[in-house]
Amino acid sequence: MAFKGMNPDEGREVAQGINEAGQQVLEAIDAATTVVNSVEWVGPDYDAYRDEWNQFVSGTVDQLVQALQNKHTELNQHAEQQDATSNQA
Repeated sequence: MAFKGMNPDEGREVAQGINEAGQQVLEAIDAATTVVNSVEWVGPDYDAYRDEWNQFVSGTVDQLVQALQNKHTELNQHAEQQDATSNQA
């Protein structure tokens, strides 16, 4: 009979990798935000740029990180379901 399902340990490993990718995104954005906030630039153009940057971080980046966290959780749930199914057999 052909194998069906997933290797739960591999699924958890991939889920952890997804979670770590989200953390790396946050670390990179935090570093970039520090640079954006420390630039020697005064005036309305900088104010507008900083505001746009902060909207990008609080919008698009937050959505990406949340999506990665959701995929991490989802894959862990699939691994748990596979364990439960395999243990019934």
